[in-house]
Amino acid sequence: MPLAGVVDDRWTIWTPTDQRLQGSGVTPRNTSHGLITMALDPRSRQKKIERRKAKEKSKERAQKEWNQRLEAQTVQAISTAPILHCCAIGTIFERGFGQVLISRELPNRKVAFASILLDLYCLGAKDAMFHVTERGQYDRQMYGHMTATFETVTLKPACARKLIEGAVEYARNLDFQPHPDYSQAKRIFGDIDPAACEQTFVYGKDGKPFYIAGPNDSSDRCTRIMRSLHTRCGPGGYHFLAPIELMDSLPAEIQSLENIREI
Repeated sequence: MPLAGVVDDRWTIWTPTDQRLQGSGVTPRNTSHGLITMALDPRSRQKKIERRKAKEKSKERAQKEWNQRLEAQTVQAISTAPILHCCAIGTIFERGFGQVLISRELPNRKVAFASILLDLYCLGAKDAMFHVTERGQYDRQMYGHMTATFETVTLKPACARKLIEGAVEYARNLDFQPHPDYSQAKRIFGDIDPAACEQTFVYGKDGKPFYIAGPNDSSDRCTRIMRSLHTRCGPGGYHFLAPIELMDSLPAEIQSLENIREI
């Protein structure tokens, strides 16, 4: 009895060399060594391709739904997990700039944490990250490194959230959006209620936005920020601190302002 199967979208029939296909109406493509191969009907091939694609899409959809459910469960677990650490660089209020760290202790010795680099004077959340990692790795590379490198101050979780969200809102009012990863980092807030904080935080410097150019800020970035402040606040409505070598790249109307501070 001949044996048949599908190989590379073709029907393949193994049959003795002297046997002929009966009633098929198909001319064999190759009869050497008793191997007879014929092409599938184009419509059958198309249907097979469509079934394969539909199966792959179904798998992708199921995987996406699973990932979404898992993410929702993870976010929910993080939002109510016990606070592990909540602190900031000790000079953040003096200099108007610094890192804030909030972490939560998860089951199985996992830690979820958010680290946000805040500019209280102008730009809000300049940088942000959110991560879930092993407790040992967190202790060494995040919390341990931060406390070994800087003096830190402990913050009440409610006050940390109030401080961060206030800085972000202040910057948004100046047309500066938070770092793209802030949307992930703020997941750490969860059930923290900023209304429980009785402290009042002041943003800006001496009642005005104060842009301090960072070491990695290019002249183009400085110019964009300065133009935005100039448009939003008007001449004399803001302060600016930048390396002197960047001054020549600024627009003439900005260079002439008395509220520019050079370093």
